[in-house]
Amino acid sequence: MNGDFVGLPTGLTHFLGELAANNDRNWFAAHKAEYEAVVRDPLRELVIALAGVMRRIDPGFDTDPKGGAVSRIYRDTRFSRDKSPYRINQWICFKRPGQGWQERPAFFLEIGPAGWRHGMGCYAAPPAVSKAQRAAILARPSRFLAAMRSALAAGFSIEGESYARPKLPEGLDSVLGQWISRKSPYVVCTRKVEPLLFGPELVEELRQRWQALEPLYHLWA
Repeated sequence: MNGDFVGLPTGLTHFLGELAANNDRNWFAAHKAEYEAVVRDPLRELVIALAGVMRRIDPGFDTDPKGGAVSRIYRDTRFSRDKSPYRINQWICFKRPGQGWQERPAFFLEIGPAGWRHGMGCYAAPPAVSKAQRAAILARPSRFLAAMRSALAAGFSIEGESYARPKLPEGLDSVLGQWISRKSPYVVCTRKVEPLLFGPELVEELRQRWQALEPLYHLWA
């Protein structure tokens, strides 16, 4: 199942911590080879190890490890007050490519200096998409509830910015209420840096947990 994937290097989180303390072009230029060896290339290998699993969930997923499935280290600072040039947190992401990809759910794993998280959600769903999803949940509540309970049983929690005064139908199950009371909800499992992150078992861990999200993904997508 894991192929040649042996785990992420323990130096990955250390490098990200050093980058956080030295987020400038001169430092990165001196450490670019280290970035490629302990961050970029291992994340590409993880994408390759997971590609078959993810294509079974959705054959339309982009699984190109040198394309959009692995984060770029460079930040787009054109419209940001924060002009630091490099991303501290790095991620892999399985999504359908093309126009409107932000509106569709994607699976992700994100790693920072102190921890990691993984789950599924939309990057930037516009209000119309969120509204349509809430309507779909209320139209078929039992199917969505079963899918959401599968996600919760697999260790995920429902997160996302909440509406100030959400309007919930009377008698709505609390799990569904957690979802539709949020502007852009997602499911996520957040963990501290741990040995699992650096071993081959990471692939099986993600496979099992992400397959538990598959029913919700297909209802959502």
